[in-house]
Formats: sequence, C-alpha cells, structure tokens
Amino acid sequence: MPPDDVLLQTPWLRAQLIEWLVKLSDRGWQEGNWTSAGDSAMDDMLDFFDDTGVLDDPTGRVGFILRDEREVSVMKDLNAAVDRAITSTAESDREIIQSQPWDTVVATAREALRVMDVDFPH
Repeated sequence: MPPDDVLLQTPWLRAQLIEWLVKLSDRGWQEGNWTSAGDSAMDDMLDFFDDTGVLDDPTGRVGFILRDEREVSVMKDLNAAVDRAITSTAESDREIIQSQPWDTVVATAREALRVMDVDFPH
C-alpha cells in the first residue's frame, strides 16, 4: 500500500493534480467544458502544470506532490503527450482535444490515475 498523502509536504497540490488528471482522462468532460469560445479551462490546466512543475521536473516533486519513481515516470509520459498535442497544427482547444495526439493525453492521464492508485469512473 502506498504511503499516506499526509506524508507529502504539499498534499493539497496532489489533490489538485488528481482533479486535473480526472478531467484529462475524460474527453466528454473536456468537450463539454473546453470547447466554448473564450473558455480558459485548458489554459488553467496548463498553468497548474507550469506552476507546480510536476510535468517539467517530476523528480523534484517527489515528497511534495508525487510519491515515487513510478509516478515520476508517468508524469514524464504525460508531459511528452501534452507537448505533442499542444504543439500540433490545431489552432483551438476544440481542435486540440479532438486531435489524434490528444488521444495519448487522455490515455496517459488514465494511466497516471491508475499508477497513483486513484479510483475514477472510467
């Protein structure tokens, strides 16, 4: 059994990470919330990942947001998937989340939740 989140220095950031991973794992939620003109939800997600550094430097987040190397590895995979998707030729959030590279983001977010031992409704 993994260590309790209270042993992390910033468990509230882990809770926020899990919330974003649940949203990233649910294309239906994304299409319902990120496809309207002027919506900044995708930007909010990207800002969270930038501000926490959990994708750019997951190793440095062990003990703060992440528990171990398995979680580091899946965050590295998610970073690569998000980078591929947002640097594609898509010009809007709608085009990004309906693109083939986004399929990998959704799948990797689901894998991250599995690795983090989070129950989710997918």
